[in-house]
Parts: sequence; C-alpha cells; structure tokens
Amino acid sequence: MIIGTAGHIDHGKTALVKALTGIDADRLPEEKARGITIDLGFAYAHTPTGEIVGFVDVPGHEKFVHTMAAGAVGMDHAILLVAADDGIMPQTREHLRVLDLLGVPGVTVVISKVDQVDPARAEEVSGQALTLVAATRFGTVPSYLVSARTGQGIDALRTALFMRQSPEPIAHAAQGFRLAIDRVFVVRGVGVAVTGAVIAGRVQVGDVLRLAQQGAEVRVRSIHAQNAPAQAASRGMRCGLVISGVELAAVERGDWLVAPELAMLTQRLDCTLTVPPDAERAVRDGELVLLHHGTAHRSARLILLDCAMVEPGQSGLAQCVLDRPIHACWHDRMVLRDGSARHTLAGATVLDIEPPARARKRPERIAALGCLRGTDPPAVLTCMLERWHAPVSPTHWARAMNTGLSTLLDGAPPDALRLDAGAEIWLLGASGRAALETRVNETLAQFHADEPDEPGVAIERLRRMSAAGMPQPIFRAWVQHAIAGGGLGLTGSFVHRPGHRVELNAVERVLWEKALPLLLAGRFDAPWVRDLARALGASEDAMRAVLRKQARQSHLVQVVNDLFYPEQTMCEIAGVVRMIIKRDAVLGVIPFRDALQIGRKRAIQILEACDRLGLTRRLVIAERINKTSEKDHRIMRNPDLFASGDV
Repeated sequence: MIIGTAGHIDHGKTALVKALTGIDADRLPEEKARGITIDLGFAYAHTPTGEIVGFVDVPGHEKFVHTMAAGAVGMDHAILLVAADDGIMPQTREHLRVLDLLGVPGVTVVISKVDQVDPARAEEVSGQALTLVAATRFGTVPSYLVSARTGQGIDALRTALFMRQSPEPIAHAAQGFRLAIDRVFVVRGVGVAVTGAVIAGRVQVGDVLRLAQQGAEVRVRSIHAQNAPAQAASRGMRCGLVISGVELAAVERGDWLVAPELAMLTQRLDCTLTVPPDAERAVRDGELVLLHHGTAHRSARLILLDCAMVEPGQSGLAQCVLDRPIHACWHDRMVLRDGSARHTLAGATVLDIEPPARARKRPERIAALGCLRGTDPPAVLTCMLERWHAPVSPTHWARAMNTGLSTLLDGAPPDALRLDAGAEIWLLGASGRAALETRVNETLAQFHADEPDEPGVAIERLRRMSAAGMPQPIFRAWVQHAIAGGGLGLTGSFVHRPGHRVELNAVERVLWEKALPLLLAGRFDAPWVRDLARALGASEDAMRAVLRKQARQSHLVQVVNDLFYPEQTMCEIAGVVRMIIKRDAVLGVIPFRDALQIGRKRAIQILEACDRLGLTRRLVIAERINKTSEKDHRIMRNPDLFASGDV
C-alpha cells in the first residue's frame, strides 16, 4: 500500500508524514536549510496487522508540480492537505486535479494546523475542501482535523489510513514487471540502486530486466521492498532494486525498469483526452504541451483526432507526438500541462502506443480507438477485429496491454482468420477479411478484363494494387490461404481468379504445336523467335505472342528477349548445374559452356537467367570459396528448382 501527500506549499505535508510514521521525509540539506520540500521524500510505517505502508511526500511549490506528478505514480491513496489558516490555495486545486487525472483510487481530506485557528474556521475550511473534492470523480470522501504539532487527530487519521485494504490486483493475467524509476544512486560496495513504485507485475532476486530508455539488460542483485530486505516485490509496493550490468550515468529518473518483453519505446501515443470542468481554458489542436507520464515529462504536440478543440468538462481523442521517445503501455494515465508549465490542462489515457502517422482521423481508425477504451483485453481485441479492416497483431497487443498472448488468442472470435507471417501471428476479422477479398477480386477482375492474355498478377504487384498498406508477409500469407481455400488461383507465380485461364486460340495452338518440337530439338542451343518464325512461315509478332503466352503459363522460360527454353530443357540444364557444382564446388562459365557444348555468350545468357530465377547465385567477391573462386563463379541457391528432369 502506497499513500501519498498532496497540497499547497507550507501546509504541513512533511510534518504530517513525520507525525504518522516518525520519519522526516526531507532528506536533502537544501530542504533542511530552506524548510521546504524540493524532491520526493519517503517514509514507512507498520500497521497493526504487520503490513508495511509506504508514504510518498511531494513538494508543494508551483515550480515542482512535475515532481509532484512523478510522486503520484503508483499511489493507492492520497492525503489532500489543506492548512486551516490558509484554506484552499492554488496548488491545492492543481494537486487535486493531478490526482484526479492520474487515476489515483482514493483521497482523504486532512485539515492541518487546526491548533492555530478556532474550531469554526477549521470546520469552514473542511467544508470548502470537501466541496472541492466532491466536484471530482472522488465524490464524497472522509475528512480529518489534525495538528502535527499537538498530535490532535493523528491517531484517528492513522487508524483510518491503516485500515484501508491493499490494492486490488489488476484483472489481466500474466502482467510483466514495470517500475517507474524516481531515484538513482550508488550503494557503496554493492552497485547501482534504483527506487520507484511497482506499477505492474512481480520481480524477484536474480530476474533479468531491461531499462526501457537505454535498452540495457540488467540483473536484480537484491531487493528492498517497503523499507525491508526481500526476495520479491510486487504491484502496490515501493521498492529499491540493486542492479548489475549498467553504470550509474546510464540510469535516470523517468526511465522504466521492465520485463524484457516490455522494453519498447514510442514517440507517438493515441489517447483519450479529458479536460476537467474547472480547467482554465480549452485544449486546442496543434498545441504544444508538457506531457507527464510515469516519473518523466516530455514536450509533445497535440493532434486532436475527432474535434478541433476540447472544452472544459469534455473529452476527445488525440495523438501526442513527443520530442523524445518514452516507454508506455495501454491505459497508462498521463497529465498534460501547458508549454510554460503553469497550468494543468488535461488528463489522458493511453490507447495505442504504435499509432499511424497518416490516416489517423479516418472513421475506421476512430472506431478502433473507441474499442481501445474498453478494459478487458480479449474483449478489446474482439471489438477491433469486428470494426477494423486491417490485420491485428496479438503479439504486439499482448506487449502493449501487458497481458498474456494466450489470453488474447483464446479470447479471439472464432471467425477471425489466423495468419502465420514469419515469426508473428496476425488476425484478420470477418469484416476485414470480406473487405480484403472484395478489393482483391475487383482488382483481378479489372486486370483480367484489361489484359485477357495475361495469366494473372504477381503477388507483390497485387498487394500494391489492392492492399498497399498491408505488410508484405501478411498479404502473402493471406493469398496462400485464399489459394488453398479455392478463393484464388495460382499459375506459376501469377495470382488470378479461379476461373481465369489464358487460352491459345485455334491459330495460336497450331503454331505452338509446330514450334515446340523445334524448341526441344534445339535443346541447349534453342532457336530465336525470328528463326522459328522463318521456319514455320509465321510473322515474328505472332510467334512472339504465342511463346510469351506459354511462358506466362510456365510452359517456357524466357532466357532473354526473344529466346525461350521449354521446361523440359531447363530441367536438363539444372541437372548439369547440380552436377558441376557437386564436382567443383562452384559453377564456372567455361565448365558450363563445355558441358552444354554451346558458345560462351549463350552460356552466360542461360546462367544469368538461372540467377534471375533463383536456381543459382553469382559470387561477387573474388576468392570467396577456398580462395579459388572467381567473380564469374556461381553457387547453388535453390537446388529443388527444375528438379524433375535431372540428367
């Protein structure tokens, strides 16, 4: 359990923490000399049940609101302190606003310094404070009148605070460890130590973690949780970790220590934006703001997605473009202040940590962001698959949501299409699948109408024509699935509609039946188009058109312009290539020429075609194999190509 203080400067936050715990949270010499809190202070106390409660004391000066926001991270409960003599002051309001916008679960109002005023004044200030808090999401909260100097009300407040229950575990399963670093120092003779609130997950001695900002891998050497040595720490605790594998200079407040799979950074965040009703002004599109997240703060440009302005008391969708990357997860809370850091403007909840820079205001995208407002990861994924036409990566969302991949996959709708694209799994919802099928079929239908003599479209060209925004591996996986299911056809390397065929007309078929024996008879020295046309009494254009049609049907291989080899001959050539490479380790032009008994120029033409088709690969670097190969040598690339006719 972590309890934090909030309130205006000199309203007695540090004195109250000392009265509750016996510990002076002001640790810096400058704080002692000036009598004000400058940095975060920490104290701990034992409850009657034996649990340890951590206290975070924050500075109250307006120049240190960013430090106060850092201290509010991980708070399970907050004490809003109002001095009875001063009453509600500017930082009272701003600190309350920060607590509200950061989603701190609860607040207790404490009226301090009651020994310095009459009871009527104390009750008046208490009523004003409770009215102020009631206007926020906290609603009706308890209040206490105390004096740290005389001890009045301290015992009652302590009892009430210590009776509070520990924070409820977050619903999603398999959460990875996340700690927002607020202090970094060296423990002499031990190593670098970091402290902070555990936001999610669990850590134990010996675990390997990563610094999100630096990317450095570290190992946990020891743990100090809730001010006591421990073997493990979990969400709801303040802890210090001594880590190895990194230097002190590489770690700073604002960084995160996280499970390795969560070590991801982003410079764009899509979020919901909420402007409190008592905000000084509206938030405008394109505005430069100061974004507080975790224990870090960054400059960011706001791009409003569904409106031009968010008025006080309203909400909207926005994309934050940061000046430097940060680590964030889905549903992290943030606070936005104006560029001069004078006013707290709005709160934000992270929806997407990898949003698009283009087409971010399309209705489809806005609908997807609406899904991301949900709180149950499998339900959110299902909603996205129903509304989003683009493929969804469960692997990415498992990391972004800090939940288990199996949790998302098990909760995915049964009609979602699963695509294995390399090492990653993608899901395509029913609506996205239908939209993609429609676009591809319309593209192919138009292509077949325009080019009836073409067998189809190469996969990459089809992607550019019908689904340019879809990554290549995902589209290829979808095409393979569609071909296997009969939704698309494949001839050679060309995709087409199932009923489409390139057919020779009667005249072309007669010409082909006469040309094929001549091509086979030429064997390794096949005749050119002009020679075939002359031998058969046909025009070169007609002969060329027939051979190209058959090449598109994979009956022929076009070696160079106007030179075609039958598939049977290519299988024989591939057999010769394999034989030479098996004998010599590499394929040279001269041995290949001699084996086929053709001229050097024709041998080079055939070898270059083999390179282009993927049968062989040319060695560019001399002396690559056994220091004997030359730059015109080749090695086998795909031994299974043309393997049906080995010689």
